[in-house]
Amino acid sequence: MQTLSSYENISGQLVNKEKSHFMIYSNTFNNTTDRIKRVTGFKYKDEVITYLGCPLFVGRPRIIYFSDLISKVLNRISSWKTKTLSYGGRAILIRYVLRSLPIHLLSAITPPVTVLKQIQGMIADFFWGWRNERKKYHWSSWKNLSYPLDEGGIGVKNLKDVYRAFKYKQWWIFIARKTLWGTF
Repeated sequence: MQTLSSYENISGQLVNKEKSHFMIYSNTFNNTTDRIKRVTGFKYKDEVITYLGCPLFVGRPRIIYFSDLISKVLNRISSWKTKTLSYGGRAILIRYVLRSLPIHLLSAITPPVTVLKQIQGMIADFFWGWRNERKKYHWSSWKNLSYPLDEGGIGVKNLKDVYRAFKYKQWWIFIARKTLWGTF
C-alpha cells in the first residue's frame, strides 16, 4: 500500500479501489485473504482477469485462459472460408492478418504449447482449404511451409519460433538492463 500511495503522490492519479482486484493461490488461508481485503480495500478475484487482451492468472497457464484468442482466429478464418481464394491469397492473409493476432499475447505471456499447436492447425487447415465441409489433404507439413520463400516455404513464421524469439528478447533486456521492463 505504501508503493501505491507513493505512485498516487508522484503521478497525481488515484487508484480506484472499486475497480481493483487482487489474485492469490486458491489454497491460501481464508484469514490471509480477508486481511488483504481489509488492508487494501480491493476485491478478491479467483477467476482469470483479462487486461489489454492478455489473461492474468495465478499458477500455470491453462488452455481455457486462451479461448478468446483461439475464437478470434477461428472467427477470422470462418469469415474467409466462403471466399474463393488462391493459395497465394490465403498465404497473404495468413502472413499479414492471422499471424498478427497472437503477437501481442506471445510477447507478453507464455501460452501452453497446445494453444500454439491448435492455432497453427487452424491456420494450416485454412491454407489448404475445405471441400464439402471437410478439410482438404495437406500436401506438405506446416514445418516445411513455414520456411522463407527462397527456401521453398510460403514465408509464414512458425508460432513456436515467434514465441521463442520474444522470450529471448525478454531475456536479453533483463540481462542487458537488469530489469524486466523496456527502455526508460
